[in-house]
Amino acid sequence: MVEDRIKLAALLRRAAAHTIPEDEFWTEFNALSERFKEPVVEVALESATHYWGNFHKRSIFLFRLKPNRGQLEQGRNELNLIADGLEAGWELPELEEKLKAI
Repeated sequence: MVEDRIKLAALLRRAAAHTIPEDEFWTEFNALSERFKEPVVEVALESATHYWGNFHKRSIFLFRLKPNRGQLEQGRNELNLIADGLEAGWELPELEEKLKAI
């Protein structure tokens, strides 16, 4: 279980650093989430979904839009904070409080 926490933390950090392709991220995330059944996985899923969604926004004319830098930064901060929590063994309420503060 500790090993899966560390792997998920590393995966989230790779996403935040944008050093992993999105499809590879989701493949690895889904495999980990099958083994690692803790509430923090749902928090990570929500943050990762929002983060990657920034790269799929389109204008009303269906042109792909550049991601908003502020939203990307927020997403990176969330993913890194969740990774910090996974590595430190924070309980879900503590993680949620810290996420509210950023």
